[in-house]
Amino acid sequence: MIFLWGSLLVALVVASFVIPIVRRSTGLVSHSDSAQAMLRDQLVEIDRDMARGLISSQDGRAAAVEIKRRIIAVDSNHKSIPSAIVTGGWAVVLAGILVPISAIALYISIGSPATPSVKFSERKQERADITQRNDLTQRLRTQLEADENGGPTEGWLLLADAFMRMGQYTDAADAYSRVLERDDATASEFTRFAEALILRDNGQVTPLAERALDRSLLLSPDNPAGIYYKSFALEQAGQVDAAYALLVARLDTSSGPNPWMESFVAQANFYGAKLGKPPVSLSDYAPALRGPTQEDIAGAAELSTEDRNAFIASMVAQLAARLEQEPDDLDGWLQLARAYVVLGDDAGAAAAYQQAAPLVVDLPDGDPRRDLVQQNLAAGQ
Repeated sequence: MIFLWGSLLVALVVASFVIPIVRRSTGLVSHSDSAQAMLRDQLVEIDRDMARGLISSQDGRAAAVEIKRRIIAVDSNHKSIPSAIVTGGWAVVLAGILVPISAIALYISIGSPATPSVKFSERKQERADITQRNDLTQRLRTQLEADENGGPTEGWLLLADAFMRMGQYTDAADAYSRVLERDDATASEFTRFAEALILRDNGQVTPLAERALDRSLLLSPDNPAGIYYKSFALEQAGQVDAAYALLVARLDTSSGPNPWMESFVAQANFYGAKLGKPPVSLSDYAPALRGPTQEDIAGAAELSTEDRNAFIASMVAQLAARLEQEPDDLDGWLQLARAYVVLGDDAGAAAAYQQAAPLVVDLPDGDPRRDLVQQNLAAGQ
């Protein structure tokens, strides 16, 4: 229904521009006709002035002769010229048609026409929650800034994390910087400060952010977040091979499955594609998380049907059982979803992606896990 009304409004707007222009531009304005009309008006004025005695009869006749001579001259040398409306009219018509068409095409391609609307009145609680959150955040900031001792580290970190969730990355970076001035600043805090700067600058690693990353890696050379963002700096400096090697080297030294490994694999493959390298797989570094593959299923082919089904189900059950104890493990849910896909259990995969959906809400837009969950949920609708 909304598309119908939208189309009708667009048509009315276009018609309001086009119809008057087309009507006025159908004919040509003759220079001869317009000039002769003015000269004839002058003849009438001369007759009127002679009747009122404003000019003599002799002067009036002389003026009339001159005007008639000019009328004859104009008539013999007339030219037809297009009006000013014609010269620019069709440009306006074209713009009136193309602009709404382009706007509609752009909205269909990048907009969300299928997103259900929400009544303004029904968002009252949402607006109240946002107002309360902003108020509490500002109160905490005021309290920390007023503290003569500089405010506790935990308070500044809480404030910085709140600003990160709100997307206020400049404020978040400022809050993290208060902690970095202290002697007990940790590698994690330097990395989080760098992350806030990187998000603020749309993925660009500034010199300040890179210095924070270097400090983080000096304090903890193996910390995944520092290595991950350091690869961004290397890639932006044109050292794609170094960025790739940095990620793969950390994957190689991993002692077991970890939540950060999937992001490392996705980013390493992004760099690897530029270098012409074959893609790496999470199962190369975390086989315990991969769930049953086609090879696992083929290896159980010699078992009886009952034993084979039990074997496959046990592998998936182990992962599912662990996730019941660790429901916030985003990467674990993604692994379980892939396992169900291998088994052909679409319902199980959809349920796993549903469990993962709340965990990707606060991830940055460029995080591949967020895209993976959203794409699979959309495909299952």
